[in-house]
Amino acid sequence: MNDALSITYPWFDVQWHLGQIHVARQLGGLPPLQPDQVLVGVQAAGICGADVRVVTGNTASAHNPTHYITLGHEGVGIVLACGSEVVTYKEGNYVVILPHVRTGQSGLSKMIDPVQIGNGHTWHMGWQVNGCFADFIVVSAANIARISPENCRRARNRAPDLQEAVFALVEPMMCTLSAYRLIEDQARRLSHRALEAGRALVIGCGPIGILHSLVLLARGFEVWVLDSLAKRATFAQWCLKEQVHVLDPARHNDDFDLVMITASSSEAIRTGEELVRSGGIIYVFAGLNSADRLAMNADNVFFYERLHRTAQGLFTTARLTQGDKSILYLGHSGYFANLAGPAIGMVATHAALLDRSITGIMRGWASPCIEARLPGAADWVSTDGSPAIVAVMQGLDLRQTHCKLIVLTSSRQTK
Repeated sequence: MNDALSITYPWFDVQWHLGQIHVARQLGGLPPLQPDQVLVGVQAAGICGADVRVVTGNTASAHNPTHYITLGHEGVGIVLACGSEVVTYKEGNYVVILPHVRTGQSGLSKMIDPVQIGNGHTWHMGWQVNGCFADFIVVSAANIARISPENCRRARNRAPDLQEAVFALVEPMMCTLSAYRLIEDQARRLSHRALEAGRALVIGCGPIGILHSLVLLARGFEVWVLDSLAKRATFAQWCLKEQVHVLDPARHNDDFDLVMITASSSEAIRTGEELVRSGGIIYVFAGLNSADRLAMNADNVFFYERLHRTAQGLFTTARLTQGDKSILYLGHSGYFANLAGPAIGMVATHAALLDRSITGIMRGWASPCIEARLPGAADWVSTDGSPAIVAVMQGLDLRQTHCKLIVLTSSRQTK
């Protein structure tokens, strides 16, 4: 353990301070582990659109801008050292990093869940406490989940280029699976019915839209996708090997049982309201951009953003352009912590499909290059040689050429 903590070679982290992003070169040992802590060598980290939105001011964050913070919340790594009281992990274990940390307020349950997260009972790594955009991270043992050797083997076989790095998608998969647990609970309470397979529409075809499509397919739904950028909808269809349909709004009416909103705009929600059937479900999965944060439904009954945060349902009648219809509105932020295991299994099972959605690779935090992984696509290189992740976090829009960006760190070789 002492050898792992006494690091003598350079390592890097991505810092956000006073509105500025930079990659810091560190040298020297890490702080001593507390008894319940674990030192993880970060093997890979996904760049989430929410990270970019927080840094650019497009969503809310409680971060104190006068203190620097290490960004990032979608990480996978290897345990390098454990505190004296940690018995469930050992050196060499592959683990995913779970980014929500209890604040010390009275919790709403013994397990971290969307109700706690949406109501401010947790801090978020990368926004309020240090995150995983670093070669190493020290975390509580409660904030990691082990990846079994069998799931590691499955990932290596099905995503041989990325291997265990594909598990950087576990945290967004946890958030995705959590939506369906909430639907099952709230639909039973509010409309007295179970979630049955039917016709589903996913609005927003970024990485989260692809994850939702994958889960809906696994649940037996007929899945359609829609995006304001047509190219992203056809790309999602390619990622999922033509198992979903691209929606032409001119040819479809209000005939969807479930509309999952993964785009961060009120316009996307209103499109979903028009396309969902009477008695169907609108799920506000994504938080809204700052310009839309005060958007309300057509009758000015509720705020979309508040619905997203609270993990509570609302069954109401909406007065829309084609007349009244009843809609069950749901939404949430975050995940049920006990879904880490199913999410790891889901990522391992579908690693080959998810590998397709990871379209851009950075080889380390200081790399100026984003390597394109799609056939015929071109790499992106910063013109001044600065780290590519800095440009991305400052709002570089690569949606036309990339879906999911991931960083493979120098500590991948640390085993």
